[in-house]
Amino acid sequence: MKLHGSVRGTGSDVVFLHAGIADRRMWAPQAPVFERTFRVTTYDLRGFGESPMVPGPYAHTRDLVALLDEKGVKRAALVGASMGGSVAIDFTLEHPDRVTALVLVDAGLDGYRFQDPWLKERWAASEGALERGDWEEAARIEIATWLAGPDRRIEEVPQSLRDLLREMLLASYPATKAGGIEEGPDTSSIERLGEIRVPALVLLGEHDVPDMRRIAGILASDIPKAEHAVIANAAHLPSLERPEEFNRLALEFLERALR
Repeated sequence: MKLHGSVRGTGSDVVFLHAGIADRRMWAPQAPVFERTFRVTTYDLRGFGESPMVPGPYAHTRDLVALLDEKGVKRAALVGASMGGSVAIDFTLEHPDRVTALVLVDAGLDGYRFQDPWLKERWAASEGALERGDWEEAARIEIATWLAGPDRRIEEVPQSLRDLLREMLLASYPATKAGGIEEGPDTSSIERLGEIRVPALVLLGEHDVPDMRRIAGILASDIPKAEHAVIANAAHLPSLERPEEFNRLALEFLERALR
């Protein structure tokens, strides 16, 4: 299984894990900046971007082990957004000796039960559109849900970001028909957060959905060495909406954590 990505820069290793509504292109505002200080790996997770989905069972954490081994990376800081944040947490619990620090950006969390009726309605609508084969409608719903959030109009988000997210979503939808079966951790990660020993920065866009805000609160309180910051005027993808503020917070944290 070939995972497509790139490795650039020199220094301590930092691996970026994209959101489930995106691919490695979401890190375009970060990679050139971080490469000045770190050796940066960005890649498309299985079923996203240029990395295909194949039939049968898989785990993103196993894929990450294979990728690190292929690139000769023994230990790395992980920067994970949304689904990528959940993968970063799972990987840290499974392979604590291979992680130096965590930046968790509006992260998902294995074992968390979503509660928000508004979000569940949006999910049902987008899944229904996918089942009908109406990918454009599914993308429209997801763009409004995640880029705008529940308390903003999508028109408040730059058109260029809406266009980019649409491209990434449409590229990912064929994988839903490819027959891959994702396998999660044996024990829910939400029950094991206290085992994480590396420094962690929990970042949250202030306009993200309530469930993501709850997850950020859990991560900040239950990970022993966690710091927490909210990025104003952004929803689920603050690294795209507010790249300068995101880069400042993440770089300052990594430079402290990895020195």
